[in-house]
Amino acid sequence: MRTLARTIAAAVLIAALLAVSGSLAHAAKSYNGADYSEDFNDTYIRTCDEESDNTKVKSEVSRSRNGSAVDAARDVDGNNGVCGSANVGWSIYRHRTCEYRSLWPDACGNWEAV
Repeated sequence: MRTLARTIAAAVLIAALLAVSGSLAHAAKSYNGADYSEDFNDTYIRTCDEESDNTKVKSEVSRSRNGSAVDAARDVDGNNGVCGSANVGWSIYRHRTCEYRSLWPDACGNWEAV
């Protein structure tokens, strides 16, 4: 009887741990200075401008290691606590954060693999 009770308790504990770990979303952050992008729920990206420097921020995402970069989300209203987000419609493999200015090349941080 004690063996059955221990087996049931172990099964309940394992099920609870799996339920909790399955509900946690992975969030890799990519920085460019204080600005950042982070992925969540596999297909979503959030981009946040954390600097009051009048420079707009965007995230670039890619489906694979060597895949082309695609603009995904933008935060164009400065450091006001509101971030931009988007559902890209496919699993994000990697992303990076870029500041973009007219007539200048984008200044981007490093790629962050998910």
